[in-house]
Amino acid sequence: MSKTVKKWLIAALALILAGAAMFATALALCGWDITKLGTVDYVETTLEPSGDFDNISINVYTTDLRLLPSEDGKCRIVCYEDEKVSHTAEVKDGTLVIDTNDARKWLNFISISFTSPTMEVYLPKSEYENLDISTDTGAVYLPNNFTFESINIDGNTGSVVCYASAKKDMDFELDTGPILLCDVSAEGIRLQTDTGRIKLNGGTVAESIEVKTGTGLVSIENISCGNIHAKADTGFVSLENTSCGDLHAETDTGSIALENVVGSGKFELISDTGDIDLNGCDAAELYIETDTGSISGELLTDKIFFAESDTGRVSVPKSMTGGRCEIKTDTGSIEMEVRGKQE
Repeated sequence: MSKTVKKWLIAALALILAGAAMFATALALCGWDITKLGTVDYVETTLEPSGDFDNISINVYTTDLRLLPSEDGKCRIVCYEDEKVSHTAEVKDGTLVIDTNDARKWLNFISISFTSPTMEVYLPKSEYENLDISTDTGAVYLPNNFTFESINIDGNTGSVVCYASAKKDMDFELDTGPILLCDVSAEGIRLQTDTGRIKLNGGTVAESIEVKTGTGLVSIENISCGNIHAKADTGFVSLENTSCGDLHAETDTGSIALENVVGSGKFELISDTGDIDLNGCDAAELYIETDTGSISGELLTDKIFFAESDTGRVSVPKSMTGGRCEIKTDTGSIEMEVRGKQE
């Protein structure tokens, strides 16, 4: 190593140490409260819109949003917000409209903040018609205190946690954020995210569940529903303790795992390079296919098996009763059993 390079490395190290010392000194002067180093000024604001409403429309950017029941029977919105990114609330034609007023100039975007803006919306009733939420990077939380006719949420990198139910449909679409639904009921549910995780745990869906993610994980547990269509491009699809009509689960490079999943119709399980495993599952008819993965599992009742693998081992029960079970793989193995049946 040349002397010039050594000098530059020593100088760079000295600058790093000096910067670390300055940061530690500033932090100590702030009582070791890192939030005091932020350059954004936050204020608490309370909005009290007047008028009756059955619909709710909320448009926020980076604000974390929570819906909560009102204890005094009045609508109230409590915001902890950037002074230059304020919110408005008013009732228009039976709709509570909450919007964002962004007065920042381009210089204001060059800032440091260690605090997230928040909004708590206190609602006087437990049932409403349509709930529409648009967010960019904020998190959305909907408790089980509320039931809506329909719920629509559109976001970018935010997240959604929902315990609320809908009499008709739920439609959530995010770019990279996770989606979690717990103990919900709805007529239909549609969830989509590019790279976020999607999880449904508990509830009843009368018609269909449609779930799609790019690189995230799809997890469906303890659900009773009509039909299920779950797709993960490069992620993992998992279903447990679920009953349904038809089931279509598909992934490109991920795996598919089913445990205690029973359907009255047809199961279609398709993966390009991932494994497919069924444990204690059953349907009237099954079609299972993977290119390079293996297929294994245990069914609850007899099936007429049609199984083939180009290069892998095939082991399935010999039965002449039950519905059709067609299994295909190119290079993987196939090993299926029927519970309680010995070959």
